[in-house]
Amino acid sequence: MKHLIRQNDRPTVTRNLVLLLVGLAALATTGCEERTPADGVPFDTIILPTDTLVNLACENVGIADELCILEDPENPFVLVPIIEFDVNNPDIDNKFDLFDSIPPGPTGAKARYYFWATALARRNSGENQYYTALALHELYDLNRDPIIQEQALKAYRSVLDNFFGSVTVFTCCPGLSPDGEPVPFPIGLNELTADALYRTGATGYLRLVPGDPLLVISLLLDWGYTYQPATAPLYDDGVVGIIIF
Repeated sequence: MKHLIRQNDRPTVTRNLVLLLVGLAALATTGCEERTPADGVPFDTIILPTDTLVNLACENVGIADELCILEDPENPFVLVPIIEFDVNNPDIDNKFDLFDSIPPGPTGAKARYYFWATALARRNSGENQYYTALALHELYDLNRDPIIQEQALKAYRSVLDNFFGSVTVFTCCPGLSPDGEPVPFPIGLNELTADALYRTGATGYLRLVPGDPLLVISLLLDWGYTYQPATAPLYDDGVVGIIIF
């Protein structure tokens, strides 16, 4: 349960491949020797894409239980063990550690998409779906590709349709804790999704629905949801409802 820091930096985009050093100790618990692809575990170094052009592996890639991302030859995370938080074994998860190793800004945007879509294919959760949508949103902000725009909207809708009551867990405020440890708290993903669509400042990215933000409320209505937008200064009071006819 770690706080995910959104990367909104905008350094100059490069199109060269970069090396991301990933320590095997963070990826697996079976030793530190170098592996080969045949072993089914990652190398200690993987190559990440740094461009922002994405060829979608299939129509519903990055949506709910679609697995085609695991067959995408451009996916650098196919062999990487992404270990999710387990309340019964809380010390072995590496998901956010791996995520934090991806370069910030445009050079890491495509890798973030592959990372979260891979995590989603392996564990069909609201958290993985939301961050897949956010990664697609970031790519659209960078490349203005209408196909990516549509896929990001589909991914955000999937959060509402398939994971409406899901949360992601942030940590903050160690001063509030008697032992000085960070305090975990949940945030509803349906509110985060609606806010990301409605308000540019929620993500720092170009809005997926152009024009007046009220058009987002109309789109959510078409999807079967109501939205009372969050208000300044904290933007933590948005309310998403399900329409029942």
